Amino acid sequence: MINNIVLQRLKEREKELNTLYNLEELLSVDDLENDRLFRELITLMPHGWQYSTICEIKVTFEGKEWHSEDFRETDWIQKADIVVDNNVSGEITVTYLQLIREFNGSQFLPEEQKLLNTISDRVGNYLFQQRLRNSFKALGAGNGSANSNEEVLSQTDSDQHWKWRLKMAEHICRKMDMAKFGVKAIYLIGSTKNATAGPASDLDLMIHHQSGIHQLENLKSWIEGWSLCLAEENFQRTGYQSEGLIDLHLITDSDIEARTSFAVMIGSVTDGARLLR
Repeated sequence: MINNIVLQRLKEREKELNTLYNLEELLSVDDLENDRLFRELITLMPHGWQYSTICEIKVTFEGKEWHSEDFRETDWIQKADIVVDNNVSGEITVTYLQLIREFNGSQFLPEEQKLLNTISDRVGNYLFQQRLRNSFKALGAGNGSANSNEEVLSQTDSDQHWKWRLKMAEHICRKMDMAKFGVKAIYLIGSTKNATAGPASDLDLMIHHQSGIHQLENLKSWIEGWSLCLAEENFQRTGYQSEGLIDLHLITDSDIEARTSFAVMIGSVTDGARLLR
């Protein structure tokens, strides 16, 4: 006999599969307008989550926003980027409106993040294919020449690199035990802060600390661990290899008072450091 736990897991998988089936049915229609696509998406998505009745959805895409009626950001939130032609063009956000039950510090099941990632990937691919078709139409009826006034699909620059680095910098800040390491503030500088990072760019963090010797060594080791992990992730994404992705800059009260080195960027009008925490 199947016990209740196994049965519940099977029911959750069934809900996820049904949601993906409904998504594929929606995306089988060519040339959906964005308004219809995203409105139907926020209607079908909650049915795939464990607590459907308190699940709310928001979609942002190219400066516009669609959301379910009761959407608001809460402590229980998960997100996934919508990537079109290697550019982060939007984001899907899922929230729970109240706490029902947490497991390992989260209300969301691991499978639900995978489901969200799959949905955002399929939506991004659909939009890319849609634009690709429109680009071919813009070439005309086989005349081999494009109208210069038509929208061009292909873009050589991608903003995916700096946005991914920024999200990881913010994640590292949330995870850091600042009291343990003697950290007073964390700043972002460099290409990620300036939204110009490429596939081979470092993630530049500037940390204001008052650490003792052992605290400082532990802080450097902790950051190095993140740096190595992010370097491997970047390699999987881009093929660029490095010995570490984080370029760490340490400053003290004395550096700030004397406005030496990187400390001069704090409060600077031009190319100032961005306070993360």
